Amino acid sequence: MDTSSYYIKMCEYATVIQKQWKPDFGDFFVSLSSGRTSPCQSVVSELERKASYLKTIKAVWLPRQDQLQDMVIGKYPTSWDLAIAFSNALMADNVSYFDRFDSMEKLWIAFVMIEKHRKTWKDGEWI
Repeated sequence: MDTSSYYIKMCEYATVIQKQWKPDFGDFFVSLSSGRTSPCQSVVSELERKASYLKTIKAVWLPRQDQLQDMVIGKYPTSWDLAIAFSNALMADNVSYFDRFDSMEKLWIAFVMIEKHRKTWKDGEWI
């Protein structure tokens, strides 16, 4: 699981993804309340599952790779087709774009943002 500050920023600025979050046990998040990111945590209690608490601590959801894949699987008839589309996106004209992401979570969030929202990560924001 990528818990780097870079991935946290990508997730924080992906507001369309953050709005989809329905906190569940095992989800990962960081709290931005203190002005700095806290260590990555996993939702482990009923209190943390409540959206009101997570809003209070300014939680940013860090989707796991499987959660990111679930966001786009509906566009494809099978998981195999999704894997092919992902592979094609990484290889085609986008090689230089995807080359800068050094984890599967970063690659998948970039793919999700392109596939679903037609946005790319540039200079620290989704455009």
